[in-house]
This record gives sequence, structure tokens and C-alpha cells, in this order.
Amino acid sequence: MSEGPARLDRTCIVLHEPQDVVNIALVIRAMKNMGLSRLRLVNPAEFDAWRITGIAHDTEDVVKRIRIFDDLPSALADVSYVLGATARRRSTRHEWWSPEGAATEFTRPSGGRGGRLAVVFGREDRGLSNEALDLCHGLVCIPTNPDHTSMNLAHAAVIILYELRKAALGPADWEALELEGKRRRRTPPALHGELEEFFDIWERAMGEVGLFHGIDPAPKMRSFRNIFQRANLDRRELGLILAVAYEVLNFARREKKRARERAEAEAEANAG
Repeated sequence: MSEGPARLDRTCIVLHEPQDVVNIALVIRAMKNMGLSRLRLVNPAEFDAWRITGIAHDTEDVVKRIRIFDDLPSALADVSYVLGATARRRSTRHEWWSPEGAATEFTRPSGGRGGRLAVVFGREDRGLSNEALDLCHGLVCIPTNPDHTSMNLAHAAVIILYELRKAALGPADWEALELEGKRRRRTPPALHGELEEFFDIWERAMGEVGLFHGIDPAPKMRSFRNIFQRANLDRRELGLILAVAYEVLNFARREKKRARERAEAEAEANAG
């Protein structure tokens, strides 16, 4: 296992006294989305594995690994660093982090966080108690609207877990990934000569549709150049736009031919 996934595997999510099995299921869904698989429940009000997998589909592997504890100290006994999620800043001497800042710090090789990390979330109705916060080394606070700070448990979890995944795995190569996760073939960037050829054809096409009627085409073509050059077109994209320009020229040619044929037919009819 490479270092990024290993860091995620060393991270466990702890739900302290969760009240609703639906929220447990939604946190598990978020964990599966973000590549985490270790969930610990402390004194849950209800727990039904069958119902959870019915809500969070394809998460049986995560559900099977769930560990249930009677108290929070037991759930954290083998953890090196405990990060508590809370909506309220308290006047304590804890380290405080934003989700991004916490994720960056605790996935940094030189950060001294090489052991297991636990992220603790509190009850849905009142969050983490002061006693629970006392067990945390640091706190993470999502910068929400100060007039409405309380968040749904699963919503808070997915924000923090996303930042952990992003920090652990590094920047995702979104340009090379299709939505289904397959890598697409990269297309080389368009060459300068190809762009110049395209601009010539594009100018002719825009002239055919009357864009430059009675005016100097240079200023508008300068704007077109700026637009297309900022787009950093690859050769496939350039080919697509070039096909549009050629189709405009072909359409204009067909229309001129049809107009000429109509004029000739009318002339013959008038001559007859």
C-alpha cells in the first residue's frame, strides 16, 4: 500500500454516542466515498448493520469492520493523535484547525503524526461534551455561517474526510480522469502553425456569415485570437472547432450554388 492510502487506512472515524442509525449510515457512505474504512462507535443509541447497508449501499466491507465501545477513552486507547470536530470555539488551549489545515498538518510526513489518527464527532443534538473535548489533542472547526453554525453530522463528516483524502493523496489528476475513473488518452496541444491555419479558415467562415460586413475584420479577429489562445486548445479540440468552420464554409457554398441555380431557373422561365 502506498503512503497516501496507508495514511487513510491509519485514520479511524469515531462517532461518540450517535443517536440516529441513518446518520451512521450516511457517515459510512462518506467514508466509502473518501477511501476510509475504520469506524468506531461509542455507545450508539441504535445499531442495525442490515439497515445501515440498506441505506448506504455497497458498504458491507466498512460495516464489517465497525468496532463498538462502551466509552470514549477505550475507543481512543490505541490512537496517537485525536482530532475533535466541533462547531463551537471554546476558550481552551487546544490547537484549532480548519478542515484543510488539519488535514494538511496530520498527513505531513514531518508532522510527527505517523501513528493512528482519530477524528471524533459528537452527538447530533449537542456535539462533543467538554469531557470528550478534554480527550482530544486538537480541534477542527468548519467555518460556517456564525449565525447558524450547527451542521448535520454526515455533512460535517464529508467535508473533513474530503480534506483528509485530498491531503493524503495529493492533487488529483482530474484532467486525465473520466468520471468513471478510467484514464483517457491525452491529446497533444495544438501547434502554433495549426492555430494560424485555423484562424485563416475561421476568418473566412465568419466573413461568409456576414460578421465582417462593411468593417475591417482585424479587430474582431484579434478578439477571436484572444479567446481561442486563452483556451489552450489541444489538437482534438482544435479539430472540432475547425470542423465547425469548414461546415460554415460548405453551407455557404451550397447556399450560393442553390441561389445561382434558382436565378438561372428564373432566367430560363422569364426567357420562355
